[in-house]
Formats: sequence, C-alpha cells, structure tokens
Amino acid sequence: MKRLKSIDIFRGLGMVYIMVGHMIDWWAIEDWLFYIFVSLFSALGAAGFVFISGVSTMISYKKRIDRVKTDVNYGYKTVKKEYIIRGFLIMGLGLIYNCVVAIEFLDPLLIWKWFIILTMAVSILLAWPLLRTSKTIRIIFAAIIWIVNQVVLAFLVKFEGEFDFFGIIFYILYNSLDQNPILAFFTFFIIGTVIGDIIYDYSNIEIEAERKKFFKMKIITPLLVCGVILIAISFCFLLPNLFTEKILTINTNIWWLIYTLGLDLIIFLIFLILEDKNIFDTNKDYKFLFYFSYYSLTLFLLQNVNYFLFLGLLNRFNIWFFIIITIIIYGFFLRLMYKRFEGKFSLKVQIGKLTLSIMRRFNN
Repeated sequence: MKRLKSIDIFRGLGMVYIMVGHMIDWWAIEDWLFYIFVSLFSALGAAGFVFISGVSTMISYKKRIDRVKTDVNYGYKTVKKEYIIRGFLIMGLGLIYNCVVAIEFLDPLLIWKWFIILTMAVSILLAWPLLRTSKTIRIIFAAIIWIVNQVVLAFLVKFEGEFDFFGIIFYILYNSLDQNPILAFFTFFIIGTVIGDIIYDYSNIEIEAERKKFFKMKIITPLLVCGVILIAISFCFLLPNLFTEKILTINTNIWWLIYTLGLDLIIFLIFLILEDKNIFDTNKDYKFLFYFSYYSLTLFLLQNVNYFLFLGLLNRFNIWFFIIITIIIYGFFLRLMYKRFEGKFSLKVQIGKLTLSIMRRFNN
C-alpha cells in the first residue's frame, strides 16, 4: 500500500494549525483574534490530529495483521506487543512533556494534563480491544462514549479542584477542560479507525471498475452524508459560542464535538477525492506539508520555543508577517533535517525503532 498523501496533508495542516494557534495565543495582544482563528479552523487542531492518528493507526494495524497471514515468524501476539509498547512509549513522551510544562509554570498538577500527546497515547492504548471489532460496533461505541462523557462530566464538574474521590476522578478524566480530555476526544480516534479500515479495504482492490464503485459507495457517499448531517444538526446549537471567548472552553461541548467531527470527515474526504483524481503527485513526498506531517511529534515539542519570541508584543496586523516567516523557516529547517537525517530527527521513527528494540529483548 502506497503512502497516502491525503493523510500527510491532513496531519501537516493540523500541525500548522496548532503552531499558528499557539503563536496567536502567545504573541497577539488582541484575544478576539484567537477566538476567530479557533472558531474557523479548530477541526484541524487536536481533534483532527487524534482523528487522523486513528486513521493511520488502523492502516498500520491492518498491514501487520496481513503480515501475520504470510509470515510464520510474525504472530498476532507480536502485533499486540508492538502496539502496546508503542502506545506506552508515546504516553511516556507525553508525561515527560507535561513534566517540563509543570516545572516551567511551577504547577505539579500539570504533570497529568490532557495535552495532545497524552490524549493520543491513551487513545491508542484504549483502542486496542476495539480494532478487531466490526466498523458498526466501533461507531456505536464511539457514540456511546460521547453520551457517557456528557453524563460523567455533568456529575463530576462540581468536584473540580476538590481533594476527594470524585475530585481525583475529575482530575484524571478532565484536567483540564480547555485541553483534550480523553472521554471527549477518544471518539475522534475510534471514528478514525473506521475510516482507516475502509481506506485499507479500498487500497487492496485491484480491478479499476470495482475501485471506482467502492470509492463512490463506501467512501464518498458515507463521509459526505455523515459529515453534512453532523455539521447541520450541531451548527445552530454551536453558533452562539463561535467567535467569542466561549470557544476556548467548549472542548467537551457535545455540539462542538459533533460539529468538529463533521468537518474532519468533509475535509479528509476532499483530500481523498483530490488524491484519487491524481491532483496530488503521490510519487513525490518532498512537499511542504509532508515535512510537518513526518516530523509532527518532533515539531509539537520543538515549536514550544516560539513562546519566548514575541510574547504579547504583536497586534492583529503585524503578527501575520512574523507567523508566515516562522512557518516558512520551520518548513525549510524540516526539509534540511529530512535530507540530512531523515528518520533520525523524527520522534515517531525513533519510537518505532525503540519498539522493535524492546521486542527483540522480549524475544531473546
């Protein structure tokens, strides 16, 4: 299966969104500029990142399961061990990042906070039992998770900041609500695995006529219909929060979650259609957004140095000059790293290598 440019472009745009959103939040004097930016493009942020991680995780899982069928030395237990080890390694990286933030702001409670790396890692680990289930079961489970989230949050929110049993449960599940709490964001990952499952099936069809029929009936139609319906039923409820400071505190709002999932489906579908029509040259990986995708995990950590550059010094006009220049500089820097070091500078690649190294020790 060839590398899907659609996944790279979606993840790359998501990384650019996260970087730009952070720069606006850190550098701009006017808070309302950040509200507008988040209202327009938040589907490409943490939710989109978790969603596309689900897509790529499922494709990787299906590849390994196919290998089990042909390689007598590679069994299902090996697939499971690799998957779990990788999940815990990413979780460890997320906790290290949280510790650095906790030290920086002298707040030990930040050690367990749902920044994107931790959310993605826990989503990977929780998803393992579901990967072998049907797409229908996963979709139903994803919907139930959102319902459970609303009930649990409504009960626990009054215990926020309390040092008792329910306060600790709130801390574990929701610290903090302006980030990416697991019960709200796990659904994006699960739906991503469903889309990844469909795409993998599509990639294995060799007869062109069947491929076109499958693409139309199993990809275009369901993603378009579901995306439009989700956006339509949630937009009116979400509208009062758009373009205001409330947009920063609705990461667990059911209407925002539904609206964002709908946008993710539509955006990803557009990229898939463009790629299917050969508008993307899938033989050339050396595209600008590819580097932001390939080094996404590395870049999420690296871009935190931007915090110290123009903290609270720019206005709504001059900030865009510095943002564009910064993104271009990062693009050229990542391109240079790819040409000189390729995977050596990628945390994702290094985590993969470390996973294999640990597996060898287990086998010995």
